[in-house]
Amino acid sequence: MAENLSSKFDSGILGEGATKPTFQVNFKRIIARAISYWYLVVLSLLICLSIAFAYNRYANRVFTVSASIIVREGTENAAAEFLYKSNPLVNPYRNFYNELYIMRSYPLLQQVVESLNFHVVWYREGKIKTTEIYEHDFPFQIKLLPSKEKPTGKSFGFNADDEKTYSLEYLKDDGTTAKRFSKLSFNDTVAVNGYRFFVSRNDSMKDKLNNRYYVVEFKEPFQLAQQYSIKLKATWAEQGSSIIKLEISGPLPEKEIDFLNQFIERYQQYDIEKKNLVATKSILFLDQQLKNIGDSLKYFDNRIEDFKQTHSMSDFTAASQQLLDRIQVLETQVSQITLSGNYFAYLENYLKQSSSLDQVVPPSVVGISDPIITGLISKLMEVQFSMRMLGSQQTEENPLVAEQRKRIDQLKGDIFEGVKSIKATQKINRDFLEKQMSELEKELGKLPVSERTLIDIKRNYTIRENLYLFLMQKRAEAGISRASTTSDIIVVNPPTKSGGFITPKPIQNYTISAVAGLLIPFLLFFLSEMLNDKVQAKEDIEQLTSIPLIGAIGHNMNGESNLVVFNKPRSALAESFRALRSNLNYFTESKDKKIILITSSVSGEGKTFTTVNLATSMVFAGKKVLIIGADMRRPRIYPDFNLENVKGLSTYLSSTHKIDEVIQKTAIENLDLMSSGPVPPNPSELLLLPKVAEMFSVMLEKYDYILLDTPPLGLVSDAFALMPFAHHTIFMIRQNYTPRYFLRDLQELFEKRELKNLSILFNDIQKTGPGYGYGYGYGYGYGYGYGYGYGDKKKDGSGGYYEE
Repeated sequence: MAENLSSKFDSGILGEGATKPTFQVNFKRIIARAISYWYLVVLSLLICLSIAFAYNRYANRVFTVSASIIVREGTENAAAEFLYKSNPLVNPYRNFYNELYIMRSYPLLQQVVESLNFHVVWYREGKIKTTEIYEHDFPFQIKLLPSKEKPTGKSFGFNADDEKTYSLEYLKDDGTTAKRFSKLSFNDTVAVNGYRFFVSRNDSMKDKLNNRYYVVEFKEPFQLAQQYSIKLKATWAEQGSSIIKLEISGPLPEKEIDFLNQFIERYQQYDIEKKNLVATKSILFLDQQLKNIGDSLKYFDNRIEDFKQTHSMSDFTAASQQLLDRIQVLETQVSQITLSGNYFAYLENYLKQSSSLDQVVPPSVVGISDPIITGLISKLMEVQFSMRMLGSQQTEENPLVAEQRKRIDQLKGDIFEGVKSIKATQKINRDFLEKQMSELEKELGKLPVSERTLIDIKRNYTIRENLYLFLMQKRAEAGISRASTTSDIIVVNPPTKSGGFITPKPIQNYTISAVAGLLIPFLLFFLSEMLNDKVQAKEDIEQLTSIPLIGAIGHNMNGESNLVVFNKPRSALAESFRALRSNLNYFTESKDKKIILITSSVSGEGKTFTTVNLATSMVFAGKKVLIIGADMRRPRIYPDFNLENVKGLSTYLSSTHKIDEVIQKTAIENLDLMSSGPVPPNPSELLLLPKVAEMFSVMLEKYDYILLDTPPLGLVSDAFALMPFAHHTIFMIRQNYTPRYFLRDLQELFEKRELKNLSILFNDIQKTGPGYGYGYGYGYGYGYGYGYGYGDKKKDGSGGYYEE
């Protein structure tokens, strides 16, 4: 039976399948611990507030700069209507959804930062932190000059020696000086480590000659453009409006104001360039055509002059004039077809060779108004423009790029098919016109030779003259359009600083720090509570088991001797053992003869200490008591009485000595001791012998109480073998020592009634107060205090502890 119970207890406590009971956090205990360690809470609060103060003092203050612009719906000027009339390429409709994306495009922002020289950043070194400098009257300026290498990501130390010279230090990545260049002249080109600079100064330099050290850092413009693309916030003021709110934040509001001003100016310029793109490309195309036709026109003009000088004929007859007019009409139509053919040849060559498809000359320049070709070119320009706005994102891995390129290839194929179809139609028209011209030329052949020659010269001249005038008109219209174009971007509110700084926020930071300063120690206390798997208070015992609590014992301040009740009978600990003795009467039903077994889960929980002092309190109550050291594996109780362990329980059970021979008298009257005796090889088997029952039967006739000091239940089965003889079993729980999950397994055995007449004694209580279930004096909740009139209170007024 004992072996069976021990195996169950061992498997529950020490086995691999053991699971800890659900832990309920005792917040009252956490608060009590925080109050006890109030100085840690104050220290944490001061540290967090100090961090907040340092952050508020030295963190860069960030300001917000805002502006607003209006994007008008694109309407071309009146002069351009001549060139663009009924041309879908210049549809006044503007896709407003693209504007916000275009504003944050990398190419546009890179142009802004480069124009402002933002990629050259000046810093002033301070005692604690280094701050960026941006002043309009800053006396020094560095501009990068073209060179094989660029100092991107490099830093230089700068110091003005005097009004004419300065020094540069080439800095390593760790901030140390690699090279130093002294006595360099202002307003001159300097070559440093393969980099070329031009360092200039202005008249305000005298105020800066204070031997102050500066650091100059060169940044990559494209990376700056990426950063500004993230920083710049562009949103519509209202849904359905065309007003855009621009907002940007930074530590230098003057710098952000300059950025927004330059950004708006560059965006307006971009808008104008976009509008003038078609007109500019048209002018280039028309100039080339005019040059070719102008040469032919000059040639035939010279031939007319030569003919007039060699012939007396200067005019035609009515019949000849009529014939000439008819031929000129036909040749004008043929010339228009030829001009269209030239445009289609240009278009095909452009689509095959050029990568900037958004700069194609519109077909309306040469009078082509075919809606299919015009619509296809319009779509092609729109797709190519959206591709150009992607900037560096035009990679093969980008799915949007792959989709747009596929769309471009499809549109180019459709344009080639459309041009092929139009050219086939024009060939039919040209053949028809040339057939009519052939018949008229037969009639022309009937005229005199001189008249026929003059007609031939004049018709060639007139055809080219008309075509030249047509192209000149288109050239003038395109020039007027480009010269009169204005931007649709209008400033509503110029860039200004919006109030004070937005970060750091002192009040918010102090509030967060105060909360953190209080929360951190409470969190530590909470984690300490969570990670502590030891029994800390009466509440823990009550949560984990229904086994009754028989009493509680305080901490033994005087560790020199275990005989506290004997040496200090009026102390608080002595009173707690008297309370324990009284409570035992309720559990043993006031039997005259009692066997009390004292055990625990593991060693070190105070079994021997409790046995000795409980026995002493019983002796003081007029009882005759026998202590049996039943822990034959680790004999420990006999030194407290200055006795020997030469013979004892082991020698009696092994029949080496008789029962009267193993009982020793102690210095306390009516208190005898049967020590464990020498360690036997088979202690568990000895406790199963019939002599054990015989021993208890004899001893109960002689003693009122028999106290059994047994080994821990969680280690060996000896205590289980003795439990059937005990009238009551006291299970020791030590504060902050006994693991909680021991109680879980003890509860299982108790519920199965495999352990009977069992109670728990809470031992070695050091922490008391809220959350621990005991106040001063360990007034256990049973009504047993120390108000018996023994001795005097301590002089410091702390209740509960009494001295002799």
